[in-house]
Amino acid sequence: MIDRPSYLNKIRPFMGKNIIKVLVGVRRCGKSTLLSLVRNEIIAHGASESDVTYLNFESAQTANIRTQEELLEYMEKRIDRSMKHYAFFDEIQQVTGWEKALASLMVDYDIDLYVTGSNAHMLSSDLATYITGRYVQIPVFPFSFTEFFDAYSSTHPDANSRIAFERYLIQGGFPFQTELDFEEAPSLQYLEDVYSTILFKDLVKRNDIRNAEQLELLVRYALQEIGHPFSAKSIADYLKSERRSVSVDTIYGYLNAAEKACLLHRVSREDAVGKRALKFNEKFYAVDHGLREAIGYNNSSSIDQVLENIVYIELLRCGYDVRIGKVGDKEIDFIARKRNDTQYFQVCYLLASEKTIEREFSSLEAVSDNYPKHVLSLDEFPRERNGVKSMNLIDWLLETK
Repeated sequence: MIDRPSYLNKIRPFMGKNIIKVLVGVRRCGKSTLLSLVRNEIIAHGASESDVTYLNFESAQTANIRTQEELLEYMEKRIDRSMKHYAFFDEIQQVTGWEKALASLMVDYDIDLYVTGSNAHMLSSDLATYITGRYVQIPVFPFSFTEFFDAYSSTHPDANSRIAFERYLIQGGFPFQTELDFEEAPSLQYLEDVYSTILFKDLVKRNDIRNAEQLELLVRYALQEIGHPFSAKSIADYLKSERRSVSVDTIYGYLNAAEKACLLHRVSREDAVGKRALKFNEKFYAVDHGLREAIGYNNSSSIDQVLENIVYIELLRCGYDVRIGKVGDKEIDFIARKRNDTQYFQVCYLLASEKTIEREFSSLEAVSDNYPKHVLSLDEFPRERNGVKSMNLIDWLLETK
């Protein structure tokens, strides 16, 4: 198992506490491994194996536990009321009435609960209804570049960060690539299978979508257009050109389903001066850019879009709330906020011309506050203009915490 210390550090303050730890993320991003790492740590600190329950609800071994009543009956037989119990439930949404079952376990037993799920909206909304204030949600993503580089360099000791990034740019960060020695062809085949599983299990089946072909066409379009502003109407026009007539309401339904499955992330715009939300031309980013390459889009030829995607997901991974900024007729790629920390980012491939330099720097110079402003690119040498600093994107990824 690959150690993921950044996530363990987020979980540790809540270990042993009377609060449910909810790990939410796209399928195959490493949630199950994190559960195992936490379980091993708890046992290493003295918990008995008999006081630990681990259930994966996508396993055939749990096929007889599919309702609230069946889960509670199973746990009643497992728990010694005189001892603290530790329970790990993987893909809990497979159990009907799971939220009520968790609430009952919290009331009836001295239990330390950890759960994972692949549907962010369902988990957050249902937990908020039944277990208000008694859970903490921890988003989980595929490997960051730092994690990817650590894993890649363990089997490719001669590779430096630039060589590793070339591979990361194409294949993204889904952890199972470690089992494939990061070989490109098998990794992309695996990612194509992951994409198909997400599409049909987490979108079509879970949302009872009847027209799977129509849904896939829309998702493929969204992955192709990551980082580009588009509206439901523009998508409807595109689908119409593909001889698919789809209503705007249906498009919003499909996009919401993809967001709930953690496959796509919607980013809103705001006026960077007036701090007002702007309700037009949102952008979408993929949870992992490797999926895009796996279904036939060339990440290298769309490198500006993919670099934006990498930076956006990294900011989410670090706990920032991220918006797109607008200053007059200029656009800021990302405004990132976390408590008292605000930062502005422009992302581009290379600052290769005066026109590009002017575009990237002037957007940030138009913002009059004193928060840090960065231009991230693959240029090796930094530059500064009127307080706006450029930085090599790979170095920034390795330094980001």
